[in-house]
Amino acid sequence: MFIKRLLPYAVLFFLLQLLVRLTLLGRAMADVDFTAGQVVQALLAGAWYDVVTASFVLLPAMLYLLLLRGRAQGGKFDRRFDCGLRFAYAFVLLFEAVSEHLFWSEFTTRFNFIAVDYLIYTQEVLGNIRESYPVGWLMTAISVLAALLTWVSVKLFPVNAPVAGFGKRAMSFAGGLAVCGILYAACNSDQGLMKDNAEATEIADSGIYNLFYAFINNEISYDKFYARDEEDTVYRNARALLAQKGAPFVNDGAKDFVRKINGGGAEKHLNVMLVVMESMSADYMGIFGDKTGLTPNLDRLAGEGLSFTQLYATGTRTVRGLEAVSLSIPPTPGQSIVRRPGNGDLFSLGFLFKERGYDTAFIYGGYGYFDNMNAFFAGNGFGVIDRNVMDAKEVQFANVWGICDEDMFTRAIKEADVSYAAGRPFMDLIMTTSNHRPYTYPEGRIDIKSHSNRLGGVKYADYAVGKLIEDAKKKPWFKDTIFVFVADHTAGAGGKAELDPHKYHIPMIFYAPGMIKPATYDELASQIDLGPILLGMLHFSYDSKFYGTNLLAEHAQPPHAFISNFQKVAMVRDNKLTVLSPKRGVDQFSWPDMAVEQGVDTTDRADTIAYYQSASWWKDIYRKLPAGK
Repeated sequence: MFIKRLLPYAVLFFLLQLLVRLTLLGRAMADVDFTAGQVVQALLAGAWYDVVTASFVLLPAMLYLLLLRGRAQGGKFDRRFDCGLRFAYAFVLLFEAVSEHLFWSEFTTRFNFIAVDYLIYTQEVLGNIRESYPVGWLMTAISVLAALLTWVSVKLFPVNAPVAGFGKRAMSFAGGLAVCGILYAACNSDQGLMKDNAEATEIADSGIYNLFYAFINNEISYDKFYARDEEDTVYRNARALLAQKGAPFVNDGAKDFVRKINGGGAEKHLNVMLVVMESMSADYMGIFGDKTGLTPNLDRLAGEGLSFTQLYATGTRTVRGLEAVSLSIPPTPGQSIVRRPGNGDLFSLGFLFKERGYDTAFIYGGYGYFDNMNAFFAGNGFGVIDRNVMDAKEVQFANVWGICDEDMFTRAIKEADVSYAAGRPFMDLIMTTSNHRPYTYPEGRIDIKSHSNRLGGVKYADYAVGKLIEDAKKKPWFKDTIFVFVADHTAGAGGKAELDPHKYHIPMIFYAPGMIKPATYDELASQIDLGPILLGMLHFSYDSKFYGTNLLAEHAQPPHAFISNFQKVAMVRDNKLTVLSPKRGVDQFSWPDMAVEQGVDTTDRADTIAYYQSASWWKDIYRKLPAGK
């Protein structure tokens, strides 16, 4: 009878999980081609994950049945409580189903580590949901549907029989716990993996299983899970990869990567405005083929400045982009360094400018406690200016993510004016927010109504950039300022291939009329190259720990790029993509066609491991150098 009483909960769980999987499959098939075999494999793997997850999901109902007093079994209290518990199950599972679809709309994946982060930053996330979706209507619909499912469940599986004696119930509960343990041990996150179709893998996954898996495994040890070489071999290979003519290592044979960079002339203490733009995929820009006219200002700046046409983001989160531009380090598996403990006093762009007398600031229109941004930048050479210190008079428009880009740029100009008046150069790193769901911004600026879609967010972000340049041109410091525009990541990295560089393609533009001639750099480039390129333009001489390179230097390293998601990291070089994954996995693909290579080139394997394994030691090797170096 114990199992019979659990049946309605199990049916409800499996029915709704199947419905989620099928509806997500329909959405995925609109974007990516699936073979019949992939569909079958995804559904079978998904059924296995659901069985494993169900063993845990049913535990609350099992606990209720264990604690139910014998005389109450089948009675009035039992019927009412069981009915309420079924409603709670239906409501939670329906809420989870709707949430999975909303999450898919944003990231084209099932729940993952990002969802765990969102559970932490409830103010921004819940605010974003309220401003993006009709929450009241959704919750009402979920409640009504949950009530309907409860009514049907009670009709099909009425509570009209006792469960069993306590001894038998205890044995059944203990057996259930044992099954949970066995199934958990037998399951892992790779069992639904389909290397030739990343979205099919996502369909096979279980959002609930992924959520708990990500919560437990939010940090990933490189040495424990990834392909590795002996420490001495890694140091030797990494030094060879980072070596550059005219930039000798400070300590020959030592286990560090400090190189002496010669700026090639007197340092230019020009001002810098480095604008990191939220979700500005290259695909949205006219210079990369878009015909809808969303980015006239960025397109114009690209034509008047130095534009990098084959630049790739290191990851899919804002903190990855901020890590790349401020630290110039490959994306280590797991969380960004911005989010990790012990991430202060690192070798950073902020300290290099601050030690030269610059006013340095991280300017963010939202609350910088989100993703640990304030603490990270404050600990790495930047002053912090976020919404907490902005006067209400400065804000003409804001949503849950922060003030609109116009207002933030206005504050950035105000900070520049203060530095100029004090006779100090400035280096400001500005993180935009407007090109983010719910895509709201001041009305009347562009021809797309606020709160419409991503295209409106893109076009408004471009409008704000145009206004920034227009306002800056009126300032006496404009002629001595380099503007840099780069995206933090693309608008989405989903697709048939799990790590496809096409999905990481972003713009990078250096703009300084009279100082930087109009040109394009058409070779492969990485987001981590931004810092060394900028410092090269300023002729800074410094001791470097950066992994990026000044691609404009005469003897630059061969061009390459780094991309990642949460678990997998990769290097793009010479039309090959070499991917490192947990369980010591190493795979290689030709690029740009993304065909699977039958074998992995030994040099590419060793070099990719050297970059990522050495970067995983960041706490030991990436500390700030003494001032002046």
